[in-house]
Amino acid sequence: MARPSVAGQRREEILDALEVCILEKGIQATSLENIAETAKMKRTILRHYIGNRDDIICLLSERWRDKYTQQWQELLTWLPSSNRAEALIDSLFSSRSKESINTTIIGEALFSEAKRLAPIKVHQQHIMQEFIQHLIHEFQTQYPDAESKRVELIAYGIYANYLMAESLLPLGLLDEIYKFKQASVLLCSQLT
Repeated sequence: MARPSVAGQRREEILDALEVCILEKGIQATSLENIAETAKMKRTILRHYIGNRDDIICLLSERWRDKYTQQWQELLTWLPSSNRAEALIDSLFSSRSKESINTTIIGEALFSEAKRLAPIKVHQQHIMQEFIQHLIHEFQTQYPDAESKRVELIAYGIYANYLMAESLLPLGLLDEIYKFKQASVLLCSQLT
């Protein structure tokens, strides 16, 4: 009888180790040796299950793309049946836990690799398009008389505010984050 494959488990352990390294050292300072040491594996095992450092970073980016999609599904399920746009804005700008700070740090690290690694650029484009499409859908549903071009531009503006607020999160600039939330609420008010 054949042994069950541990490839999936090993890949997850390697990606978990990369996340830890990013949080401890930053993505640029993280080497294949750092990842292997953190995962308690030999470099050859990393190469066997995923590949080189860039392959591991790309696979982590894919994992995060999927994680963002799952988070959207959970958020959309959680939103109330009325005033969804307001609840959505509130939710986007409210999470300030240590976990959300770590998520921001890892997300920004992956974003920084998008210029260098084409698969990550594709993942980042997917994340952006999904974010904006969800906003557009929610706004069009709540404000059916709003001009579609206006809805789209407001969605882009809120996305930009969200990215800026997230980049300020690790710096602890909560007053500024609150202002980005208020700017998004103001943008949303232009749909009525």
